[in-house]
Amino acid sequence: MGKLPIAKLQQLADSGDPAAQNELGVRYRIGTDVEKDPAKAIPWFLKAAKQGYAKAYFNLGAAYYNGDGVPVNDQNYCAWFIFSADAGDQRGVEAVARTRQELPPAQMNRCEVLVATAYLTGGIVRQDYGKALNWYVTAATAGDGAACAKLAYLYDNGIGVSVDKAGSLRWLQRAADLNDPPSLYQLGMAYETGTGVPTDFAKAKKLYEQASYLGLAQAFAALGAIYAEGRGVKPDQQKALAYYLVAANNKVTAAQQKVDDLSAKLSAKQVAAAKQDAAKLSGFTRGPVILVRK
Repeated sequence: MGKLPIAKLQQLADSGDPAAQNELGVRYRIGTDVEKDPAKAIPWFLKAAKQGYAKAYFNLGAAYYNGDGVPVNDQNYCAWFIFSADAGDQRGVEAVARTRQELPPAQMNRCEVLVATAYLTGGIVRQDYGKALNWYVTAATAGDGAACAKLAYLYDNGIGVSVDKAGSLRWLQRAADLNDPPSLYQLGMAYETGTGVPTDFAKAKKLYEQASYLGLAQAFAALGAIYAEGRGVKPDQQKALAYYLVAANNKVTAAQQKVDDLSAKLSAKQVAAAKQDAAKLSGFTRGPVILVRK
């Protein structure tokens, strides 16, 4: 393949031959028989990668690692090296080992989730539920809350595994323990509705509060419903309005109707007080802590 005239190589690449596509990318990368242009190499590597060509996986990883034709990107080079290793490329195996030494554990976990999601959805690589499950388990076992949440979803829906509601709940609880906001909210819903667990409004409220503290808008709407309906608490329409206001201000569509309904029922003084409370509640929310490297 490396000795083919460029015209013949181009013809094979255009016809969909992954080895030719990868070789054409290499030639653009180093400037053999074509004008050197690393950026033009990337689309050809991608075409070959989508067909499962392991060398193209590695070459994409190298491109993102070195900044050849694309900006340097830790997550991307990490993912492509893992794809390469999974496909049996020894250079990929070695690159992954080096990457694990270079990247912080949390960033490596996020890369593993990215890899798992790529296998789950297909697109940049061939869809493979087994590999998706394995990489989610790897990241989840290392303490990634989003990976735990995804495993809960897979077990609940029987994607890549048999339906296992109990297993799904265990992963959801693990994700909540790791403060994954959507999982805190979903587990709260489970306790509120008695889905898979005994109904427990107090636990549901606590989980919603944790999710709201982490800034999840839907959790504010859930707390609004709890106070509006008196589910495990004394009904308090003013407090309900405050929570609904925060949710509505954060684009939870259904919350706006609740705001309108309660505002029409409460006095102007109560509405004003609820707005003040909503402002305080918004101030208590916080986003995730972002890890940085020196």
